[in-house]
Amino acid sequence: MRAQIVINKFGTTQTGTGSKPPSGGILARRSNRDFSIVLDQAVTIAALIALMRTLRAIDGQMKLDSDNALPMTRQKMCLKLARHALSIIEKSHETRFMSDLEIFNPEISTIDVLPNNLTQLVELDFTKLDAPSALMKASAAKIKNLVLVGQNRSMRLCFLALPKDTAWPPGPPELTLPIDESVVEPICTWLTIAYEAALSIQAPIYQHGILKINSELRLPFQRVLNPITPTDDRPAHFRVLSVASAIGGNAENMIII
Repeated sequence: MRAQIVINKFGTTQTGTGSKPPSGGILARRSNRDFSIVLDQAVTIAALIALMRTLRAIDGQMKLDSDNALPMTRQKMCLKLARHALSIIEKSHETRFMSDLEIFNPEISTIDVLPNNLTQLVELDFTKLDAPSALMKASAAKIKNLVLVGQNRSMRLCFLALPKDTAWPPGPPELTLPIDESVVEPICTWLTIAYEAALSIQAPIYQHGILKINSELRLPFQRVLNPITPTDDRPAHFRVLSVASAIGGNAENMIII
């Protein structure tokens, strides 16, 4: 099977022709199980997120930008796209946040000491569980400061559960309201990239870096995101569980999401 799509700079996906991506967008070609992706030099975050969503249901080898590029799995491709999106927003807002994103592996916990609640979350295995069973398992674990993110009928991300008395982001987001309506920019987009990455990678991911808590305080932080993406369930039922922790200063009792 052969197909070609383009994603424009606004994140709209269409059937495409030609050999170049649109300005700010992406060109993707599929041949049987192989996927070839070309990014415009000025690719936007909206286009990168739209591509990650497209790749959620795709398996097989994927190449980026060049026929000479090494093939990647969907997980590695989505990680690369998410890192690219983070680099765009963080370059424009260096004083607000700097971070790296990784697919979680056991070596991480031997290098970075993880708080107990982050360790609890990353150790939860949702394999072969439907969404309700996975959520029950997470609830039974009683993880401190757990965040639950879901999707509404329009596939827009929204918070479904939050810890109380959060210190960041400023002003507690409203539950069930789309994140882009309840969290100010650029924080909204920065958080969205990580949640979309987790849903697309479909494995626990680890984010760490520096976060501006308020006008006077910047602290290191760690975040674990563990997605619930059952293969036999509809994407509308997918969820992301996350826990974050600020480090140092007076961060011991500071709750961030």
